[in-house]
Amino acid sequence: MDTLEKLNIEYKGKYNFLKLLSVVYEEETQLCTITFLYPYQIEELPEEIRVDVLDFYKKLLRLNGQVKVKFKRSFLDERLIVDSTIEYLMENSKSIFPYIERDNITSSHFEQNVTLNIKLNQDIFSLIDDVNLANNLRKYLEKQFIANVQVNIEANEDTLPNEIEQVELPPIAEKTRRYEVKIEKKIVGGEIVPKPEYISDIHTSKSSVILSGFISKKERKTFIQKKGKRAGQERILYTFQLKDNEGTIDCVYFCGKTHDKEIDALEDLFMVVCVGDIKTGLNGKLTYYIRKISAASLVEKEVIEIGVDNTFIHKKVVFPDILPREEQENFLVEKARYNDFIMNNNIVVFDIETTGLDPDICEITELGAVKIEHGEVTERFSSFAKPKFSIPEEVQELTHITNEMVSSAPRIEDVIYDFYEWSKGCCISGYNIIGFDLKFVQKVATEIGIKFENEVVDAFIVARQSKIKTNNYKLGTIVKALGLTLEGAHRAYNDAFATAQVLLELNKLK
Repeated sequence: MDTLEKLNIEYKGKYNFLKLLSVVYEEETQLCTITFLYPYQIEELPEEIRVDVLDFYKKLLRLNGQVKVKFKRSFLDERLIVDSTIEYLMENSKSIFPYIERDNITSSHFEQNVTLNIKLNQDIFSLIDDVNLANNLRKYLEKQFIANVQVNIEANEDTLPNEIEQVELPPIAEKTRRYEVKIEKKIVGGEIVPKPEYISDIHTSKSSVILSGFISKKERKTFIQKKGKRAGQERILYTFQLKDNEGTIDCVYFCGKTHDKEIDALEDLFMVVCVGDIKTGLNGKLTYYIRKISAASLVEKEVIEIGVDNTFIHKKVVFPDILPREEQENFLVEKARYNDFIMNNNIVVFDIETTGLDPDICEITELGAVKIEHGEVTERFSSFAKPKFSIPEEVQELTHITNEMVSSAPRIEDVIYDFYEWSKGCCISGYNIIGFDLKFVQKVATEIGIKFENEVVDAFIVARQSKIKTNNYKLGTIVKALGLTLEGAHRAYNDAFATAQVLLELNKLK
């Protein structure tokens, strides 16, 4: 039985219109904040409700510290629902988020019933488990709002480009330089992945930026909130400058009273790492509006400069295997015949496993590949790579790659360089690599001063161009539809080998 049920038993269902949104306990201040939602039809909650709920939770929790209750009105505004949907997709579906346009997300409601409609590119729709995504999104929205939510995910008329031959490698964008710092202590907000950018590289507005440096010119100010729910209340504002070894930026932090002491105690030349948004401030200059702050220290290691060849010293770590033929040639058995694309090109088919979906902050943990020559799989390339940070538990469960398995693996820079040398002169292929795998490989390649200029054929697009009758175009589905097998899915070499078989099958001469 949850605490809200106990509350309603205590008060005989008097507060069954409330929904528990969050419970946050701050160990340092020993403050437990419990936030509830209430329907938008209620203009304002009577004070007696606040008193009853606070007294109940004080008795129930029996904490040594303080208990605070907050109430938020659950407005079923279309913009708010769409914003929450985008926030969820950005955090939990990063592989498809770049293909989603805000205009393709619509929301409507009647009383407490909300209908959310999402339209996706046909090709992207075929890659996802739409039922599972819809269920997870529904649960998320029903937690954020007092509503019964129905989520409909459909394919629209858009598709990915139809060209499948001579596909050029997407241009390598100017990459963000990052360096490492060590988190010493969390001060405000949640965990920070400690890979800040250089302040001197910040030239435009940008969201969710990680910066690190030393504090100077810190000032504490108070003001009276003029608008919104906190109108008339006193607010605390800190301004300071953050300086790394290449630049300085003005910073603003709107401080809650629970963190006032911690921020006030930060002295000049104290090193921090922060997360926040870069915007143009009132003074017309770019200003850093901070949300999270942690104490930090520098990591003593060489920073690899982007595009400078002589900063990377390569050590060969991967030695590809020559694969034996599965069966002896038999002149009585007719060999498979393939089209000119297969017969006239050497093709490297690869796949990667990573610590997450965002190439800017996540890392490659495994790279597997095979080489096809004249219609035969002849060589295998496979290696783990040791990430700088731990592999999240949910990723370990999906890939079955643990931190112990990669603890003595080579660094990814050496693996990518060996892969670059091994794939020279070959066409590069894989399954949905244009939207995912290539971005990770390009990021590492750029850092060590090399550039993949191979032609690219995405096997996913080849499958979409074929006349296979199937409900979706996930790799496992296509493998099954072609009568092939995929053993050990979500491991790089296994997925690469299966993709190679798919590519060969789809290019057979019938």
